[in-house]
Parts: sequence; structure tokens; C-alpha cells
Amino acid sequence: WTLRGRRQRQGSRVARRHETLLFARTAAKHRSSAQAAAKMGMVEQMKLVHKTAYWGQMSLGTPPQPFKVIFDTGSGNLIVPAAGCTVPGCAPHKKYDSKASTTSSFVTNEKGEGSSEITFGTGQVSGDFYKDKLCIGDNLCFDANFIAANKMSTEPFREIPFDGIMGLGFKDLSMGNGFNIVDDLSSMAGLPGGNSQFSFFVSDGEDSEVTFGGYRPERLASDIVWAPVKVESWWQVAIDDITFNNEPKNLCNGACQVAVDTGTSMLAGPSDLVDKLSSMVDAKDDCSNFDELPTLGFQIGDTVLNLRPEDYMDKSSSGCSFSIMSLDVPPPKGPVFIFGDPFLRRFVTIYDRSKPAVGFAVARHSGADAAAAASLISKVRGSGGSAPASSSPAE
Repeated sequence: WTLRGRRQRQGSRVARRHETLLFARTAAKHRSSAQAAAKMGMVEQMKLVHKTAYWGQMSLGTPPQPFKVIFDTGSGNLIVPAAGCTVPGCAPHKKYDSKASTTSSFVTNEKGEGSSEITFGTGQVSGDFYKDKLCIGDNLCFDANFIAANKMSTEPFREIPFDGIMGLGFKDLSMGNGFNIVDDLSSMAGLPGGNSQFSFFVSDGEDSEVTFGGYRPERLASDIVWAPVKVESWWQVAIDDITFNNEPKNLCNGACQVAVDTGTSMLAGPSDLVDKLSSMVDAKDDCSNFDELPTLGFQIGDTVLNLRPEDYMDKSSSGCSFSIMSLDVPPPKGPVFIFGDPFLRRFVTIYDRSKPAVGFAVARHSGADAAAAASLISKVRGSGGSAPASSSPAE
């Protein structure tokens, strides 16, 4: 399957982009026939698919054409299949019909590009640029530029349980001016929690949700710890060190970076650090020391965000293995850790475009032990006290 040889619209150029993180692992395991998610005002409910993929509902056009999309902080474009896409990658999915919408228009970006070719960790997409009415939930509607894909590679798109991708990264990841959903949201007025924030609550056993216009306090089991964004591309923040049981291990020299990525099922990091961590954890293949393994923490100032052994280990009847994958992202974005699904299930993440900054709070899951949840955010050993309260992003 190739993107070459596709006829372009007369007079328009083709934009090309590589998305490093999305679909970095095969999506074939994500087969599901899960039903469409329900909407609750500004809160978009997401259904769980094999505990590794979360998606929600949105619509495009007038009258509205519904789509299931993955909300992805690791990419920057809205992509849905086009009505004219007949390849296997598009076949199972809802398709956008520009001719059926009275508010649809073909657009170009500031470079005169009217179409795009995007490669992912696995897979490829090509399509044309359109503008139309986008609605998330019942009341959040605005005009948005997006890509209507006329080709989607068989792998992974034929097997994914959602139709498209809503990128919620920064403008650097988008196809041009006016193509960034986060900037579109920031320019709106009237969202109940403020137009600059959105947040994710991710769960195995209950409905997960993304909230546009702030966050839901009842989903939080701790104060919020804020970290300023260092690189406005992914939602990427600095961490001072990595800890075991809240004790720093001097692995970062103050230079580690973390990208919070709602579009991936994995935890990943630079190969040299992952090798060191695996050796230091020293988990036995037969799981004989699983109960003695430390909490693995990421230090922000004097505060630590902790993962438990069940978050960073794969444990099964066949044995135990360290589950943080090696992923070497070249400069200037890398080297970088990727906080995907295992981290997101432990912490509500709040994304504030105005600073910009990312907020972290322990997620309040139904039936969870409050004391155990509180221990996920701790002070660095020796600093004393408990995690600090912070009601607004750090300046």
C-alpha cells in the first residue's frame, strides 16, 4: 500500500508529517464491537476497549454526522475517514460526506496545502482538508478544520474500534494555522470550567471521561500538582528524578522529560534509562519477589507521582516482566518518557493551554481505598510532610 500516485486537488500542495507516538504498538489487539459512548453535557463518556484504548463520540457537519474518535494528546490533527475512501482501512468505519453537509467547505492552510500524508508508528493516512461544524457532547460546537482521509492503511485502521483521531496536542503537531483543536477551544467563551482547560479520568471498571472546560472535582482524590510544559508540542513536562519508594536515584540530573499521552496504551522511556530501571528493580521472572518491589516514582520538585508494581510490571501465570518499553525519541523532543494508559488510570490529568501546564491528581475510583490512593502522591523521602496543594498552574 502506498501514498504515492494519488491525484491531488488542482493547485494545492501536500503536507507531510510523521506521528511518532500514536499506534507505536500494533492495534490488532484492540478488536471490539463496543457500543457508542453516551454524552453527558460537557463531559464526554468513553468506553473501555481491552483496557488499552479509549474513545468517545463527536459529530461533524449539518446535519450532524456522528463519529467515534480517540482523544489523543500526543497528536495534533482531527482525522476521520472520507466518504470516498474504499480501502480496507476505511471499510469498517463511519465516513464523512462533505456533500451531505450544508456547512462543509474545502480549505487550504497558510502554505497553500490542501491535502496531507501522515505516517504513524504503524500505518499511514492521506486525505484532504475541510472545514465544518464540529460538536463534542450536546452543547460544545464550533467550526473546525480537519482531514477527511481518502486512504488509510489496513494496519492498524481496519482493526481499531474507533473511526478517527482527535489530536489534542499543540499547534506544532497540526497541519497549519486553524487546524489545532486545543487552540480552537481556547478561543471559545462560555465553557463552565474555563476555555483553556480539559481533563481526563481513565478507569478500568467504570466509565472513563474527558471533560472540556476544566475538571470534575469529585474525580480527584488529592490536591493537584502542576508542572509547566517545557516543549509545546506534546504535553511534555520536566521531572527532576526517578524514585524508588520516594527515594531519588540520581538518574536524571534534572534533565528528564515526560510526555503525557492519552493516545497510547504503554509506558515507555529512553532505552538506557529503561535498562537501568529494569536492572535496579530486579524483578524475578518467577514473580517470587513481586510483593517486595518498590513504588516507581517521578519527582516534580519535592513531590513524587508514584506507580505501583502492578502498573509497571506484567504479571501472568507464565511469570513477571518489566513492562516499561524502550522508545528512543531523538532531540529536540527527546529523550522523553511516555506516560500512557497505566499512568492515566492512577492520575487525573488536567491540561491548561493558558500557561501551559499539566496538572496531576490521584484519581478517585469507586471502591478504592482512600489511604492507598493518597500514597500515590508523596513527598520526596526526607523532605517531610505530604503532597502540597496547588490550585493553579505554576507560573
